[in-house]
Amino acid sequence: MMQGLEPNKSYDRLPDRPIERSVQPGVAAPRNRMTLKKFWLQAHLYIGLFGGALFVLTSLTGSLLVFYKTIDEWMNPDQLIRTFGSERPLNEILDGARKAHPEWSAPDTLIFPLHDRDSYHAWFKDPTAAPIEERWHVVAVDPSTASPLSDRRWGTFFVSLIYELHQELLLGKSGETFVGIMALFLLLSIISGLYLWWPKPGKLRRALSFQSGGSSIRTHYDIHKLTGVAGAMLLSLLALTGFYLEFPHLVTSVVTWFSPVRDVSPEGQPLSEVQKGVSPLQPEEAVAIARTTFPDAQPMWIGLPQHEGDSYSVGLRQPGEVRQAGGQTEVWIDQYSGTVRRVTDWRLFTRGETFLSWLFPLHNGEAFGLTGRWIVFATGFTPLLLYATALRMWWLKRDAHRRRREG
Repeated sequence: MMQGLEPNKSYDRLPDRPIERSVQPGVAAPRNRMTLKKFWLQAHLYIGLFGGALFVLTSLTGSLLVFYKTIDEWMNPDQLIRTFGSERPLNEILDGARKAHPEWSAPDTLIFPLHDRDSYHAWFKDPTAAPIEERWHVVAVDPSTASPLSDRRWGTFFVSLIYELHQELLLGKSGETFVGIMALFLLLSIISGLYLWWPKPGKLRRALSFQSGGSSIRTHYDIHKLTGVAGAMLLSLLALTGFYLEFPHLVTSVVTWFSPVRDVSPEGQPLSEVQKGVSPLQPEEAVAIARTTFPDAQPMWIGLPQHEGDSYSVGLRQPGEVRQAGGQTEVWIDQYSGTVRRVTDWRLFTRGETFLSWLFPLHNGEAFGLTGRWIVFATGFTPLLLYATALRMWWLKRDAHRRRREG
């Protein structure tokens, strides 16, 4: 929340505001308090000057991502929307996905449709990429015909480009680190802005009011002030949850100091017991086992074995789960014997796991349904208004000083 003021100037009093003289003769001014306020003023100013544009970029791209699937379907209906008809078996769906890349192994993950007109989405790792993890292809498959609708490389179509821009500024792992650090600077900007705004006793009503009829600088200041106060809590929440998404292992390690958190990394996933001469289970069979384990749950995706020792993993969403699009219940199944190797049941989460499970749904708003998404969408425009009013204040003050010197 940049104040838009010039460096090395003390603007705790605006030019059109009467200067209050509350220090009695012979009593020293509270220098420590003024020095601290000047420090936070400079910190707020420079964070805004150097980070404001980035705050605007990540916030606006975040707003778009709140409805990224809807936007993608609106822009590319022929590549994503299914035809009408009965749904083909899951094995045929996977065969249809493999038609797009017959030379590759099975897709890493198959995501199930989220609504009646949605398609299946098979995620393939490109084996020719270096490293493989950095290049994905998404094949959309029509559930009614089991035919591929589209084959798109992640990062080349609009919503995926916006996602990469939001997450890593198109800079890869180093970009993720940079964006995560900038989330902390956004939080610092919010805290410093609130400190500078915080009214004295009895001045709260005035601090929350918009004073019409003042100078242009005063008008922009009031817009900046009220926008910052109104959006401070939600922006702080988005900054903190965004930091977690960039540094999940760091945040998880801190949470484990207070509550146990199970290892969900690829290295910690259960393996299948290899049985020579035994045919692996079909994906439909793995999903059926998962549904038997959680009869009331809806399958959301299936992770397919890539090596002979891997297990199937089936993600499900049980009633009441906060994660709407992906679910937080998971079943690992031995690909040979069909034995359930491990179960993650959101109803049995520890306090630490429950806390972590809320962070992403809070970040994109899905924790509170469509209303939450719209609130997060609108909040993403707050940094733009703050940055615009701050720059305008800075320009008006600079112009006023120039005219004063010339006069």
